[in-house]
Amino acid sequence: MSNRLSLLVAAFCCAGTAVLVAGGCAMAPAPPVETPPQPSAAPAPAYDERELQALLAAAERALAEDRLLTPEADSAYLYYNKALALAPDRADVRAGFERIVERYLVLVQAAIGRERWRHARTMLDRATVVDRAHPGIQPLRRQVELLANARRLTLDLDREAVRGRHPETAAKLAAFGLRARAAEARVAIRAGSDADGRWIYEQLNNAPGDRRIRGEIELGNPPKVTIVLLSSEQGEG
Repeated sequence: MSNRLSLLVAAFCCAGTAVLVAGGCAMAPAPPVETPPQPSAAPAPAYDERELQALLAAAERALAEDRLLTPEADSAYLYYNKALALAPDRADVRAGFERIVERYLVLVQAAIGRERWRHARTMLDRATVVDRAHPGIQPLRRQVELLANARRLTLDLDREAVRGRHPETAAKLAAFGLRARAAEARVAIRAGSDADGRWIYEQLNNAPGDRRIRGEIELGNPPKVTIVLLSSEQGEG
């Protein structure tokens, strides 16, 4: 009996162990714990920001003093080129070259006003060095050539006759106004005062015809009127 009982107890224990092992195998594994993504650090710039700002500040000073292309060793163009090599993707660096060209175009306009055609052409050539494709260069170059080759008519006036509003001077201005009414003609009036300039313009406008006279008044002496006839009007007589 004792041997049989021992065998039964052993068999029961083995069966219990098998159940436990089987139960343990049937249990589902625990889900893995997800680790939240860590924020990536911003990439460091490939250039020294302080060095870039120093170059931009030097370029600003050069622009303010019209050191645009020259002197070569201390020009806005040089500093912007150095900044471009340092940070080629920076919009403020690329915008600097456009600012140089825009300044040159302003200088061209000033040269046109003083009829300094050689200087105007030089400024345009320098703007082209900076940005050949800038849309403002070619129209202004055409304007310079048109005005430089235009025909000019000049009427010199007596200062006292203008101040006294003499009828003879008024008649001369009215006759001269006929040429001022030509298509695309431009008129420049030089007078000692705004009042004198307006009076001269009114006498020009007394000329027969309906075409509006376009004129600019500048202060100065002796007074005179200059009519600029562009190339398309030079053959009108």
